[in-house]
Amino acid sequence: MKLAEKEFAEIRERLYPMLMDPAQIQEKGQGQMVHGAIAEGLHVIYAIEELNDKVRYVQYQDLRDWGVSHTAIHMQAVRNLEHRTEGKRVTRLGTPDGANPMFVWHMEDGFDAARILLTKWLDDFAASVPGRLVIGTPHRNWLVALGDGDPRLVDVVKRRVIAEHHSAEFPVSPFLYTWDDEGLKRLKP
Repeated sequence: MKLAEKEFAEIRERLYPMLMDPAQIQEKGQGQMVHGAIAEGLHVIYAIEELNDKVRYVQYQDLRDWGVSHTAIHMQAVRNLEHRTEGKRVTRLGTPDGANPMFVWHMEDGFDAARILLTKWLDDFAASVPGRLVIGTPHRNWLVALGDGDPRLVDVVKRRVIAEHHSAEFPVSPFLYTWDDEGLKRLKP
């Protein structure tokens, strides 16, 4: 096994996707952090879990050193997140009749917002809500999903997402997004 393959093998299982505000990607990574846009204003980065709840962000030089592509890193990171999420329960809020559910990931493991990449979960949520699925990821420790069937509730969630984003230590996005057959798109005002 080549040294580069060995180095990648050592971190492969500790590699996860995270979402980060585009301004912070530039500030923290000086343009060297591996990232990609998944929707307007919504960017994914990749982190290697270290000891004591620390992470190291994957840099473009890492890809060159390991001899792996951005696509390979993304696929491995999402697989790891899927595995980490198996058996976990999302909080379901709603009315007693269950007519307008809202789903909230708030496990504070640093990867809650990145669960927007788990399309099976999004499809399941979308099948459970009235109208289109609307998703908010104000910071890395929170993801909320609800249907757009109740515009007043969507407006309340929108205001909360904006407030959470502006006060967050690790902001992601102040916008809401929709998920449907066309994919993930920013919800326009």
